[in-house]
Amino acid sequence: MNEMTQPPAATPSATEFDADPVPRLGWPVGVVSERLGIAAPTLRSWDRRHGVGPSLRTSGNHRRYTELDISRVRLMARLTAQGVPAQSAADSVLSMDAAAIVEHLESSPGPASGTPDSNRTIGARGAGGTGGAPALEDSAALVEAIVAAARALDPRTMAQLYRQVMRRSDVGRAWVEVFAPALRRVGDLWQEGRLGVQAEHLTSELLQSELRAVVRANRLRVAGSPVVLAGADDEQHHLPLLALEAELARNGVASLFLGPRVPAEALVSTLRETRPRAVFLWASLPRQRTEAFWQHLAVVDWPLEVVIGGPGWSEGIELPDGPVTLTRVADFTTAVRTLVSSPGGLSR
Repeated sequence: MNEMTQPPAATPSATEFDADPVPRLGWPVGVVSERLGIAAPTLRSWDRRHGVGPSLRTSGNHRRYTELDISRVRLMARLTAQGVPAQSAADSVLSMDAAAIVEHLESSPGPASGTPDSNRTIGARGAGGTGGAPALEDSAALVEAIVAAARALDPRTMAQLYRQVMRRSDVGRAWVEVFAPALRRVGDLWQEGRLGVQAEHLTSELLQSELRAVVRANRLRVAGSPVVLAGADDEQHHLPLLALEAELARNGVASLFLGPRVPAEALVSTLRETRPRAVFLWASLPRQRTEAFWQHLAVVDWPLEVVIGGPGWSEGIELPDGPVTLTRVADFTTAVRTLVSSPGGLSR
């Protein structure tokens, strides 16, 4: 019999963990095997090698699974089905409390294990770019899989997960639903001292490589006046810009990527030399409402749309009189739509 063929039982709630229906006896491995559709030898291997197994003992010293133990097994099966190595999956599962396990299981309903149903999880990647593709399912499980690979410092698995996500949907949805949450989770774990800085660096560096691969793969499709992509002069975060560059490339829009920490004078000089139709500026750190850059735009004598994104920008920014317009975008999808459809761009 296949190890993972039976549909999983309904995910228990946090209260069910507290009210275990058999608190004294628990569930034997055979019952758990039938309940989850996972072969008993696999369950015993996960217990012996990775510590994901029964936590109760009977008076006769027989080990039994609690409801929480069963949910740990279910989540481990889901992670390994996503391609996460067993030890990495176990480390991730064992680091969670009951509430976190429930949250992950309920936020990504589907088979507990086995090969993911491609008809259910793979979204359309039509020519419509960020519009029309269904949202990624199992996004919480994919985030957890990336975090587990970061814990294990496993670049091969992490790169495979990044590519898998981008095959399922466009870069925009991949960024919003999986990549950005995974980066935040890894960053939080690092700040809490539960993950080394090397794991954070590996996570971001590999994602940069995969996003740039998307740009290279679409290089022959891009055309027209380029959009300038830059971070504010003291902004260090540039992964959102890379994701934006990749999604614009998928939409056939040329871009000039300047990256983070671009001095205002250098940015204005670039604008004068290239005369783009639009420039996107990213800021996650707080910015002043009145900055020298805005006044430098007085030298612009052609229609230029300045698009600003990120939580750092202040309200009430004033531009000098002239052909420059200012557009503030609240999210990634809106940024892509604005830059694709801005004057001189490609209409979709």
